[in-house]
Amino acid sequence: MDEINHRHCRSIKKQYLCDINPKIIPMKKLFIPIALLLMLIVGCTQIPNNEVEVDTYILCDSLYMENEYEEGYSHYIAKLDLPVTKNDSLRLNILHWMLSPETEDYEDYFEKDKYLFFGEEGSEPRSEIEINYTLTEQTDRYVTYISEGSAYTGGAHTIPWYYGATFSKKDGSLVGYDMFNDLIQLSEIVAPYFKDQYLNSLELVEEMEDMGDEDFILPINDPWIETDSVVFCYQTYEIAPYSAGMPLRKISKTDLLPYLSEKGKSILFDQQ
Repeated sequence: MDEINHRHCRSIKKQYLCDINPKIIPMKKLFIPIALLLMLIVGCTQIPNNEVEVDTYILCDSLYMENEYEEGYSHYIAKLDLPVTKNDSLRLNILHWMLSPETEDYEDYFEKDKYLFFGEEGSEPRSEIEINYTLTEQTDRYVTYISEGSAYTGGAHTIPWYYGATFSKKDGSLVGYDMFNDLIQLSEIVAPYFKDQYLNSLELVEEMEDMGDEDFILPINDPWIETDSVVFCYQTYEIAPYSAGMPLRKISKTDLLPYLSEKGKSILFDQQ
């Protein structure tokens, strides 16, 4: 649609700016078409500032390693949906979430991270790390990204991760636990969802089965928004053994409405 608009603009500019005969024309007759022309050109150049598109960046490299027991390649793989938007604060906050608050140079950041992995954490043969940042959803109020991946540096199994982040299109800020008024109250609301699904069915550690709702610990990573729900996700080992995976629950935004802050209401329900 943008390309159609741009072609339309070029057509208008050519017709009205280039094809006027070089003869004297009364100013009164020129006023209306010039005014219309300016209105059309201005209208054509207006592009939504908050729309986020992606420019995918992929870094994939391997390094041959050996020790006295084995030999093989270690791998480093990163894939990023880089944000492309006129909303600069939104773009920077997404990049800083992916990288660090000190930089937006993603190529330099991941090149250094790659060599750090090969040199320290992944210095053994067959070590591997895979990192993905994916734009999964956006509305006129927010955009949501998912970070997922895994790392293996030896031992019995890989260490996976999965979490999301939602950003406000109004000011570019991260939207997380500040969606809620009272985190102690929130933990008591969230606890039964996890206990019903995980603690009873998977028969996890006894101390968690006996834990009261008021002692329940919220995930270390902020919750994020997916369509009509808020997602809470614990990482491996955070509240459960490795065999339990990463406990995750989606809670309807309607069920959470009584506990939302003004920011939460504005993002989830477009209420000021």
